[in-house]
Amino acid sequence: MKNANGKSRTLGPWFLKDGSNNQKLRRVASAPNTKALNEKNSPQSPQQMLGKYNNTNENLSVPAVPARPLSEMKRSGTFKRTYSSNSIKIKSVEVGPNSFQKIKLLGKGDVGKVYLVKEKKTNKLYAMKVLSKKEMIKRNKIKRALAEQEILATSNHPFIVTLYHSFQSEDYLYLCMEYCMGGEFFRALQTRPGKCLLEEDAKFYAAEVIAALEYLHLMGFIYRDLKPENILLHQSGHIMLSDFDLSKQSHPANMPGIVKNSGANSPPSIDTKSCIANLRTNSFVGTEEYIAPEVIKGCGHTSAVDWWTLGILIYEMLYGFTPFKGQNRNATFSNILRNDVYFPETANAQQVSALCKSLIKKLLCKDENRRLGSKAGASDVKAHAFFKNTQWALLRHTTPPIIPQQSYGTDAINFRNIHESVSLDMEGEKIVVEINGENPFEEFNSVTLHHDGDDDVET
Repeated sequence: MKNANGKSRTLGPWFLKDGSNNQKLRRVASAPNTKALNEKNSPQSPQQMLGKYNNTNENLSVPAVPARPLSEMKRSGTFKRTYSSNSIKIKSVEVGPNSFQKIKLLGKGDVGKVYLVKEKKTNKLYAMKVLSKKEMIKRNKIKRALAEQEILATSNHPFIVTLYHSFQSEDYLYLCMEYCMGGEFFRALQTRPGKCLLEEDAKFYAAEVIAALEYLHLMGFIYRDLKPENILLHQSGHIMLSDFDLSKQSHPANMPGIVKNSGANSPPSIDTKSCIANLRTNSFVGTEEYIAPEVIKGCGHTSAVDWWTLGILIYEMLYGFTPFKGQNRNATFSNILRNDVYFPETANAQQVSALCKSLIKKLLCKDENRRLGSKAGASDVKAHAFFKNTQWALLRHTTPPIIPQQSYGTDAINFRNIHESVSLDMEGEKIVVEINGENPFEEFNSVTLHHDGDDDVET
């Protein structure tokens, strides 16, 4: 895509326009190669190890055992939903492109689009991600689509978007997901006074993000692209992480360790860092203003990048802008590498507590080995004094600070108005059932996932 000056811009897999009338993009979701810039073991599960605490301490958040691969789940038929007592039943795909009516375009990127759709048989609303095979091959993004499906199909967490169907036609891959009626968290921030939140409200959303990252790390995934645009709001106001195409998986995920907390009455906590301790990747991915120093340096990165992006997110929630943004990409990267985080003291800036500033500084430590979360993962971050009064186990039962504007669903009033340039004819697509061994999309599983206890949105 070209910007207003006619120059090409490198874009990530998914992007949306900003709230203004122009076509400029707010941030780049996948930066180019920076070579030029750089040159000038316990067998027990966590539930078993912490079982004696499960019924005695409601604030102890015990994440799930790393899930089996989707291919294995498909063979066995079912697997237990590890966050709750429900289960996901894996079945042969029960729908196709003709099963849905396209209602509205919600977002678009360089390899596909996201639509609000209605299932004709049930009238249930979904968000349908439609990915062009031609564009994925052209841009070498097949593995990213497969990774995203793997995460969505094996995850069961209240703060991670739910997948219901995945299938493919001759030209497209389809991911039929939960429709988060509240829209983008980024849009919600843009509509707030000063485009920011009060400290207590920011703490609430930071806690929900930490819970989601903790779960992903336990499953063996690094998220790598945390930002307000990739956080959706459920109609209840709780956050839902989405867009996992930049995520990286550890093969295999290790078992979590145990962290012994100080204090006679303090139960142990989970060491999620151990699940992905052996995962280090050199890919240059992320969003410009959120990219960690080690990614820019090209020396490889670990799960510590997720805690850096959390620090940027908290800062943006508090001040309405990111801490290292420069006049251009090179200036932004230079600020990230060289500058310390600065806290505005102007009359327009809210007073942020010393504890909150301490948390942000520790998350934005440029040395990944000293960064908060680098030792035992989420447990390190949750133990910071800023979250002393946070009741982690009760987050999903707490009323969120922002309740999205309620709608009838199909009007998508909480999404920015995006115009579709080329219409996609879902009616004419034939579903692919048999795939030969040379097909690059052979590993994309066409399945329907039945989630016990879920409430789907209907019109």
